Amino acid sequence: MVGEGVTSFKLFMAYPGTLMVDDATIFRAMLRTAENGALIAIHAENGGVIDVLIRRAVAEGKKAPIYHALTRPAAAEAEAVHRALTMAEIAGVPVYIVHVSSGAALKQISEARDRGVRAWAETCPQYLLLSVDELARPGFEGAKYVFTPPLRETPNQEKLWEGLASGQLQVLATDHCPFNYAGQKDRGQDDFTRIPNGAPVIEHRLQLLYHYGVNAGRISVNRFVELVSTAPARIFGLYPRKGALEAGSDADLVLWDPQAEHVISAQSHHMRVDYSMFEGFRVKGSARTVLSRGEVIVDAGSFLGRPGRGLYLKRAAGAGAREL
Repeated sequence: MVGEGVTSFKLFMAYPGTLMVDDATIFRAMLRTAENGALIAIHAENGGVIDVLIRRAVAEGKKAPIYHALTRPAAAEAEAVHRALTMAEIAGVPVYIVHVSSGAALKQISEARDRGVRAWAETCPQYLLLSVDELARPGFEGAKYVFTPPLRETPNQEKLWEGLASGQLQVLATDHCPFNYAGQKDRGQDDFTRIPNGAPVIEHRLQLLYHYGVNAGRISVNRFVELVSTAPARIFGLYPRKGALEAGSDADLVLWDPQAEHVISAQSHHMRVDYSMFEGFRVKGSARTVLSRGEVIVDAGSFLGRPGRGLYLKRAAGAGAREL
């Protein structure tokens, strides 16, 4: 697979019995990437501990959406991040931590990077702007905010913003995984463990980061571009074909209107899902025109692309070892 340009692999330390792999498997995978230049991406939560907490909560009749968060404490994320980074340090390879949600996990990443571990990490808009209080909304509304890692207490948000500004976090991603509220999320009406795990985020990633990051003075516009384009292209082996404005690079361009104002709503978004986590958020700054390989595919809110124009891109091995 690496020879065919598939150069990153996501492994889970959570979800025992389905996706979770043990430490020995993770470590063997890392030793293999030391040979072939691939990159291991890790969902870091202590799945065994969380499984015990979930079983105990259910046995005690604690089945409301809020218990999804309360059974996945930040300490379980921080511990797993520490363990993943330690394995990468022993194997002598870079590692990528996906969707970091807490200051405690970020602290582990910062300390590892300070001692020379090649660790890259991302966070997502929901962790920067929403808190665990969303899961305690009246009725079953909290189900809209069930995803993992879960939302955290509000003080974590500023820690993550600081991580984006300082370079301890390299990427703003989304962990986009949409389920409809009606007909899907509501299957867990009487048991939070049955709520489909994931949320819609991808459409508003740039708007939210620009408004709450650049407009708020938390990051520069240059850092904005780095977080959403250049850094992920470098880490995942697509640079400089992607993530750069250079001769020979693909002409992938976003013409950004910093004055455009928009109210986020499920009534107007393009995602095929019946709710928005950011319903009613007012943002300033939005894409006006989007070009892919020099071809206009979005203009003034209209999609102009056509089926079949996508290309398979072989990614370079060893890209994860680059310094950012």
